[in-house]
Amino acid sequence: MSKYACISICHVCRMVCLSAGLLFMACTEQKPTSQQKVESFPVEKSLFAERVKVNEVFSLSKMMCKGDYLFVSDARSNENLIHQYSLPDFKCVYEGGSKGQAEDEFQIFPVFCNTPADKVYIWGYTMFSIRSFTLDNAGQLTFERKYDLPISGDMYNDIHVVRDSILVMNEVSQLAIKKINLNNQQIIGEIKFKKDEHNESFFCENSGYMAANDSLIVYAYRYKKQIDIYDMGDMKLKKKLVGDEIAPHIVLYDPESTVYRNYGIFAGKDYFYVWCPGKWGVKNGCSIEVYDYSGASIAKYELDAMLTTFTVDERNGVIYGYAGRVFEDGFMRYTFQYRLIRTDK
Repeated sequence: MSKYACISICHVCRMVCLSAGLLFMACTEQKPTSQQKVESFPVEKSLFAERVKVNEVFSLSKMMCKGDYLFVSDARSNENLIHQYSLPDFKCVYEGGSKGQAEDEFQIFPVFCNTPADKVYIWGYTMFSIRSFTLDNAGQLTFERKYDLPISGDMYNDIHVVRDSILVMNEVSQLAIKKINLNNQQIIGEIKFKKDEHNESFFCENSGYMAANDSLIVYAYRYKKQIDIYDMGDMKLKKKLVGDEIAPHIVLYDPESTVYRNYGIFAGKDYFYVWCPGKWGVKNGCSIEVYDYSGASIAKYELDAMLTTFTVDERNGVIYGYAGRVFEDGFMRYTFQYRLIRTDK
């Protein structure tokens, strides 16, 4: 071998080593700095429901607290799809809403859009519109405005209205969170999640539940113990909370054998609440994990029944839920001493 060939080989070897070193440095520098381990909870308690019986017959799908009232929607009936109860006495002050094609009827079952504003937003009159209502001190709803939404091939899920005119929703089959300007129906932001090769959205490992307030978007994954926190403005990832059960266990087309890490999420003023499996098993209970918006663990509550929907009244420190399998005649009410949590934070 000539000395020139040796020089060339040595030069190539040096270049390969240098490239490998640069690649290692690049990979090291790209390691996410926003990832945070889920901390242990300083407060852990078991809560047992006060079962509140009401006269109305329903099978609740959604609920929302607004002021001194609890609004609920019934997916089983074609009449009286919406009920409104005064709190804390659970007096039914309104029931109405029918399924049909008329102007003031619901084409699909109604869904309350979560919002920090003192308004009530309802989706369901048509597939691609929502209506806003004002709520006075006497609990009277007054129609304010109809907002048209962009036509989409996907269902609107986890709908939130923030900053008065911004709609944020979870597009489940597309695995995307979209932000829409309600004043002009323009999509002004989007977060996309990677799909699995099988393309069955419900069983994709990145599927999950979304909640939002005026500042942040929080996404809890269905099959892995992970929560992402995004900035509402630029929709960029701010923090990733990761628990021990990060590897998903999904059995395609078999929901009974699939392992779920999260069931839903609610965004409050000071905290967000993640609905999870409980220590007593799926049939016997569930849990609510409470975090602040920096990602710090605040409290974990074990509930004595498996809920099918829930909401949180932060002002009065109450979790309301429905558990039709164990108590179909009304509501489950859990008191969790919200002010004590704030003191301990």
